[in-house]
Amino acid sequence: MINLIKDELNVKEIDMIFKNDSEKLIKVKQKIYKNVSRVFATSFHKNSEIIIDVNTKIFPISEGDNLDLLISIPQIKSNNSLEQIYTSGNWNTIVEKELMEKYEYIMCGTVFHLGNEGDKNFFYASFGGLLMKYFGELEKNVSRYLKLDSKILLFIEKI
Repeated sequence: MINLIKDELNVKEIDMIFKNDSEKLIKVKQKIYKNVSRVFATSFHKNSEIIIDVNTKIFPISEGDNLDLLISIPQIKSNNSLEQIYTSGNWNTIVEKELMEKYEYIMCGTVFHLGNEGDKNFFYASFGGLLMKYFGELEKNVSRYLKLDSKILLFIEKI
């Protein structure tokens, strides 16, 4: 596994959306999926932020929570495709057991959009319909591995 991004985040907002064309944010009152929340968090150490959909029934989260985040590229040890590993549940072929035990929330996803704005980079990923946007400064080696349709693993734990 190649670790791309390791960061500590603070959850700033949950389930906030822009109201019409104004810049005012409002809290979503009637969510489409009651167990999914859109989380906005900022980094303690880097000039970056993340917006991510989280299944809050599996991983309860609140504004003010601090999170340890790891985004990595899986290195497949066998001839199985990542999708076969995902559906079979045989994660130990790509993720060390100690890492799986350390993190509370793990998702497998695909990068579907990359870009930059000024000196900051961003990428979007989908985790079976749960979306993520990472926006911030990325180290040089990240762009070497992170490409369109790259498979990524997301690990999150509360700290």
